[in-house]
Order: sequence, then C-alpha cells, then structure tokens
Amino acid sequence: MATLGPVSRDETVLRGLVRAGVDLFRLNLSHGTQEQHRETLRRVRRVAGEENCHLPVVLDLMGPRYRLGLIPDEPRLLKPNQEVVLGREEQHADLPVDPEILEHLQPEERVLIDSGLIELRVESKQGDRVQARVVNGGPIKTRKGINLPDTDLPFEVSEKDRSDIAFAVAEEADYLAASYVGAASHVEAIREVVSAAGGRIPIIAKIERKTAIEKLDEITVAADGLMVARGDLGVEVPLYTVPVLQKKIVAAGRLSGKPVIVATQMLESMIEQPRPTRAEATDVANAVFDGADVLMLSGETAAGKYPVLVVETMARIIQEAEDYVRQNNEPPKLQPLGPVHTRRTYTLDSVDPTGAGTDVTDIVSAAAVYAAGQIGVRRIVAFSQSGFTARLVARYRPPSPIMAFTPDARVARQIQLIWGVRPFVAEFQVGSLEDIVNVVERELLAAKLVVPGDRIIILMGHPVRERPLANLLRVHLIRQL
Repeated sequence: MATLGPVSRDETVLRGLVRAGVDLFRLNLSHGTQEQHRETLRRVRRVAGEENCHLPVVLDLMGPRYRLGLIPDEPRLLKPNQEVVLGREEQHADLPVDPEILEHLQPEERVLIDSGLIELRVESKQGDRVQARVVNGGPIKTRKGINLPDTDLPFEVSEKDRSDIAFAVAEEADYLAASYVGAASHVEAIREVVSAAGGRIPIIAKIERKTAIEKLDEITVAADGLMVARGDLGVEVPLYTVPVLQKKIVAAGRLSGKPVIVATQMLESMIEQPRPTRAEATDVANAVFDGADVLMLSGETAAGKYPVLVVETMARIIQEAEDYVRQNNEPPKLQPLGPVHTRRTYTLDSVDPTGAGTDVTDIVSAAAVYAAGQIGVRRIVAFSQSGFTARLVARYRPPSPIMAFTPDARVARQIQLIWGVRPFVAEFQVGSLEDIVNVVERELLAAKLVVPGDRIIILMGHPVRERPLANLLRVHLIRQL
C-alpha cells in the first residue's frame, strides 16, 4: 500500500506505482484538502480502469491529536529534573496545552513530547495547572505532538473527522483507517458516524496506543481490519516490545480472518536514498514472515525522491520472502476461527448471527487449502457477495492463488486488500451449478490464469438460488471451451 502525496499524485507517477506493484493506495486526511483528495481519488479510479485492475483507496482519518501551544522564544531547552508547569495558553504556563489534557492528567502519568524524545512525569495538579518534572530533556517547539500513554482520555469523533467521514461516504471510499482507537467502543463510535452519513465503509483500527494493546481482542472483534501503526505505538510502549506486539497483532488478525497492515518506516531511508538499509530490507521480510496481508509505505511514496523505485524495491523483497515461505514452511495449521464471527461480522457481510453458517464456511475454506496442497490445484475460486469466503481461505495462506468472484466492483476493490486474492467482477445469472462453473472457466481461460487440464477448487453456496454462505467444495478439471 502506497501513500499518495505531493510527489505521487501526478497521473504518470501514479501509473508507475501501479505497474511497479502497488495493490492499494492510502490518502492521509491529516494533510491536504478534501478537494485535493477528491481529485486524487478519482484519478486512481481512472488509472485503475485503464490498467484493468482493482485499486482500493484507504482514507486515513486524523483522529484526536494533542499538541503544544505557542512556545515563546523557541526552541526552549528542557533539562532533566527541571520542574515545569502545564496550563492553558492564556495562563502563560511553561508549556501551554489543550484544556482537555489538563482535565484528565493525573499524578505519576507520563507526558511524551515530540515522538517521545522528551518525557515529563506529572507530580501534582491544582485545578487546570499541572506541575511536572522533566525525565528526558531536549529542545521544544510550538505545535510539537503530545502522547499520553497512561492517561484515560475520552474518545470523541472530532468535527474534522465527521466532515472527512461524510466526504468518504460521498466518494465511496473503500476503507477508513481509524486513528488512536483504544477500545471497541471507539470503533463503534466511528461506525455510527459513517452510518449517520448514509454509508457502509469497513473500518481498519490503527493499533497505536497502549490501551489498544490491552484491549486488542475486543478491537479485533469490532473492526474490519487492523493496522500495526508502529510510529505512535513505539512512542506509547517500550520500543523493545514493538516487534513482539507486531507478531501478536498480526496473529490476532489471522485468527479472526481479518486483514492486517504493517506500517511506518519500512523503507524510510529511501525518502532520500535510492537504496534501503539492510535492516529495512530485513524488516520488510520479517513482516512477510509474520503473516501480514499488506505492507505500507508512507513518506517514501508521498514525499520521497524515489516513489516508483521504492515500490519496486519493496515488491522484490516481498517476492523473495514469500518464495522462501512457500519453499520452506510447513503446511498451514488449520485453526478454527476465533470467537469473532459469532459476535460480530464485517461491515459489509451478511452472516448468520448464530455463527453456524460461518463455521461451515470456515471448514470448507480450510478443506480447500488442505486439498490444494495435496493434489496440486492451480487456483482456488471463491464466490462471494462480500469477500467473506476469500478472507477465510486467505487466513490459511494456501499454496494456490485465490480468485474471488463477486458481482460488485466496490467489493472487488475491497477484496484486493486481502493477502493472495485476485478479484474478478462477473455477473451471474442465478441458475444451475454448471452455469456457475462455466463462467469460472471462461473468465480464467480468458485471463490466461489456467489452461485446459488444470485442476481448480471452487467454493460456493448451494443451492445457488438461495445464495447461502459457502458450503460446497468442488474439485474441477478445466475443459477446452
């Protein structure tokens, strides 16, 4: 996933990114105007049509942001063990901050400034004036960001986010990335705003707060996907825990059949240099080994000097890592779904709330992966109104590529975010099973993804007219049409 920005909005560069290996794009709503994003989004749609591919766009909401106010005579140097007062800007305190912060800060809590480079610890509080002591010092400037890993802050959808959500609904964005969620209720609050705006957009919860780690299971249940937002997460928790937390977050997504994005500083040095560091290349490969669905580029493609080259570089590292996994890993462990699908379904899914239909779909998905590894299947085909079956197959990381057939172009774009899935948009007349099989053969042969004599597995719901969840597995030999 590539973030679009000043250096990559141009149609020529955008097309180069797609041809270099980008599968989906991110627009960061913290920067730029809605009009700029509207123009970029529509350009992506146009390029996707011309390149004959499905390109989902993730709109990343700004979320709550806390910053220092005006710092006179900046930069001001804070020294270790120095006492400072936090207060409202009009109080002329040492460090002016948002009133909301002052209301909720408590003694012994940490205040981290400028991505955690400066650390304060609260000692006492009198009304809306907070006295703190400097633990790690350094220069501070106006509007530097503040993180509060120990503070229980209320979550409210800001007016900016409400406006951006309405924009996302109007433009039929494919996903929303929700910033600074700390509980399932935060995801639901955003979902309610989406619904009130007349939309149904899947929500990716960005795991970037300490409280989000503590409530990871419930957030996984509530969200439609997860993002390992390592930048802010690495500020709120000890840095040495981030690699392990990345593995835990990816595992939570895999167990629930929900996609996981790994983000932040993956090839950071390529913002300025034409080659990554060896550590960065290893970081990208390890995210593949962890089982992530998507690896994200931020400043590298939004503002870097080599946007297309960085995508080519990441694609090569991913390919090498996945080749290694296929050649050396044991067959996938067929674990039953976690409790997620009996408690909450995806935004766009229509799943039996008892979970009975879901269990059957998971079983046939696991069986398809097992069979593909045993009998040399060329493709696994999943029929779906929402992409649900494709997600369940993908969580087992089958040896055969997954072809997801859907009648909805928007669902096809959303499916593109899932590991190993290639979406197809095809209209199906509700008829017999053989009619469906004929459509599959025709589409795959036309795309040169199979040849006569290849075996494929088809997953679908039967009886066809009732459109149930997938409950049928068919091993089929491609015929000469």
